[in-house]
Amino acid sequence: MNINPNEEFEQYLKDPVDPELKALFEEAEACLQRYDAKSKEVKQLSQQMQDLAFSLDLECAEWIYEIYASNRNDLEDNSN
Repeated sequence: MNINPNEEFEQYLKDPVDPELKALFEEAEACLQRYDAKSKEVKQLSQQMQDLAFSLDLECAEWIYEIYASNRNDLEDNSN
C-alpha cells in the first residue's frame, strides 16, 4: 500500500492531533479570510478611485474646451 505524503500532510492540516496546533491553524485560516476580504475591498476602492479620476479628467477636458471655445468666440467677435 502506497501512502501519498501530500495526502497525509493535507489530512494532518485538516485535523491536527495537537489542540494548540489546531487552534493555530484555525486562527491562520480566519486571518486568511479577513485578508481576502480586505484585499477585495481594496481592489473595489482602487477601481472606484480610477473611475473617479477618469471622470474628473473628462470633466476638466470639458471645462478646458469650453474656455477655449469661449476665448475663440471672443477673439472672433473682437476681430469683426
